[in-house]
Amino acid sequence: MTHCPPWVLSGLCAVGLMTASGCGGSAPPVAPAPTTASPAATSPATPAATATTAPATNDHVRVDASGKKWIDDIPYDVFFDDPLAIASNNAAVAGTTGPATPTTPAMTTETPAAAPPTASNGGGIDWKSLITMEQITDETKRIRNHLTASLQSQGTYNGNYKDLQVDGAMIAALAELVALHPDSVSWKQNSRFAREYGKKLHAAANALGRDSYDASQSAAEGIQAVLNGNVPADAGDPPAMLPFGEAADRSGVMKRIEKASEWMRANINSESVFNKELDQIRQESTMITVLGTIISDHSYTSADEEDYANFAKSLVDGAKEATLSVEEKSYPKFQDAINKVTKACAECHASYGNG
Repeated sequence: MTHCPPWVLSGLCAVGLMTASGCGGSAPPVAPAPTTASPAATSPATPAATATTAPATNDHVRVDASGKKWIDDIPYDVFFDDPLAIASNNAAVAGTTGPATPTTPAMTTETPAAAPPTASNGGGIDWKSLITMEQITDETKRIRNHLTASLQSQGTYNGNYKDLQVDGAMIAALAELVALHPDSVSWKQNSRFAREYGKKLHAAANALGRDSYDASQSAAEGIQAVLNGNVPADAGDPPAMLPFGEAADRSGVMKRIEKASEWMRANINSESVFNKELDQIRQESTMITVLGTIISDHSYTSADEEDYANFAKSLVDGAKEATLSVEEKSYPKFQDAINKVTKACAECHASYGNG
């Protein structure tokens, strides 16, 4: 066992005592950092006592051939030059804010991705009870056929641009609906891209002229590509879900409701026509039910107001009754139902306008 001279032990004991008790009742000093860490630059601390160093001629001190200093068999550089000054220095080590806790690793808390909103994007609604995926697909086909016919040329665009605005809003709304619906369709996993191209079409088809035509055609091509199972290179990385109020322009959705209501009121004017058009009546009344539910979403302005909510409820109730009249094949019930729908629309527009 290597002998350690008494005067060395005395110095180490002084370091231990000063470390344990501190000076002047201060908090325990921070433990020295590992030898690889660099201490923070601090002003030299005033030592509590003058340390006594070994005389250069001490018999226990020697220097080897390489110039390294030893105390007996112990390397000299393991000792602090001034142990009492080190013990009295309470400055924190750079890079730390408190006592080191080597046994407890630092934890990194990751912020989880925000879950899609519930009340603000139709969460909690049994969409399957309101519309089947087949009916959504039928509406999508109708829109696709209209896009193809209306964008053949700048001339056909000019004659249909207002309806193309409605198509854009509807694609955006249907894409969000597809994402929420429990049933599947071939483009469901890419519904967010269809929604974004629908929004672009609604924004683009806002005026006559070549620029609006080109922008509308580009957006329509994006819609067609996504519905065909392809994602264009310029699709970006849009959010998986958006509240309906951010996804689908309400004025465009309401114009689709008006078209459905007007078609039934203007064309289903006898019992014989009613019986011939049961499938189309079912489709149109279902669209009113679903779109009326969508524009009731809290993400739309005024949707939380009592009058607005009552108008929307009357609209949806009337549309549901129209659908039921088809199942019961009751023309009188259909007439009552379409009158409720018309009344709800008129009263809502009188109070809130057209969008």
